[in-house]
Amino acid sequence: MDSNETLETRSRLDRVSESIMVGQASAEGDEQGRGTAHVADEWGGRGREAVMRIPVSVQIVIGSVRMPISKIVGLTRGSIIPLDRKVGDLVDVVVNDRTVARGEVVALGEDAEQFAIAVREVIGPTET
Repeated sequence: MDSNETLETRSRLDRVSESIMVGQASAEGDEQGRGTAHVADEWGGRGREAVMRIPVSVQIVIGSVRMPISKIVGLTRGSIIPLDRKVGDLVDVVVNDRTVARGEVVALGEDAEQFAIAVREVIGPTET
């Protein structure tokens, strides 16, 4: 798949995702309720179930920092990179480059060998 196909696929997925969000937000039957029907039409009648099976990229962002290249090339084992978050701050849950939720890092099991995210806040499409 070349980069043009990838961009087209991402663009189409973004449109479909927005349509689904509009359809879910308007489940009460307001004027925007056309969103879910639009998804079914766009995907040749396969409907919402087909869209829900599409894999997406999910990232958990614990923080970020801007650094000059001179500092990056000087990193060695044991170097510490300070991030823009504090202990206890919520981390961002990012799906296809859009923040969709914020959550807390939690340890799984008694031995705490695995970690997970406990979602604490869901971000609406207009809040990002």
